[in-house]
Amino acid sequence: MITVLWGLHVATIVEIALIVVAAGFVQASAGFGFALLAVPLLTLVVAPETAVVIAFLHGTCSSLLTAGRHHGHIERTDTRRLSIGAVLAMPLGALVLVTASPEVLRILVGVATCGAATWMLLPHNRVPHARSFTAPATVAVGAISGVLNTAVATNGPPLVVYLRARGLHGDSFRATISAVFTISNVVGLFILLVAGAIHTPAVAAFLLTLGPAFLGWFFGNHAAKRLRTSHFVRMVDVVLLVSGLLAITRAFF
Repeated sequence: MITVLWGLHVATIVEIALIVVAAGFVQASAGFGFALLAVPLLTLVVAPETAVVIAFLHGTCSSLLTAGRHHGHIERTDTRRLSIGAVLAMPLGALVLVTASPEVLRILVGVATCGAATWMLLPHNRVPHARSFTAPATVAVGAISGVLNTAVATNGPPLVVYLRARGLHGDSFRATISAVFTISNVVGLFILLVAGAIHTPAVAAFLLTLGPAFLGWFFGNHAAKRLRTSHFVRMVDVVLLVSGLLAITRAFF
């Protein structure tokens, strides 16, 4: 019986597959959350730098599928400004990824995840009227997401906060945030490759769990048509908070 494949134990591959199924379901249903859910949980079974690359690869595919399905609802000005900021700042995040210790990375993942989940669980995140932002402010939000993206693959928090404040919801929210994710991840993958952060075990884990990730996206996309978004997103926020706490705990034990 094969217990190791491409440097990965079969049990580890199964655990990764279960995580990406859940993360793909969340991404397709809520429009965000793949990396936010996957990275903290993946750091419990693989090294943080490996978890980041796996989430990057799967997140790129999931975002591309979602953005393609809802491409007519993309807010292009927001997408362009956020993406410019993200691309400019991603080299700094890559530097953090290749120089920081696993414990520091787990803490960063946990803090970013818990912070986003806590903010979204509070009542004040329901903005009654759409707010407008200057171009520099939007680019700055994109820059923050870019650093988080290449450092810990969790660029969702600032984007979710911004797009909710802009009043985007439903298909426009899913389409716009997925478009930014796709652009950021494609560029981020190149940056991580140049930085030497992409290695065989992470790529192998991605290839071996492509099928489960697609199943998660497929069922999540169907669930999005039936579930009330507010109820589902609230459930996602609770899951994110728990996964973030787990990642922080893992850094100390």
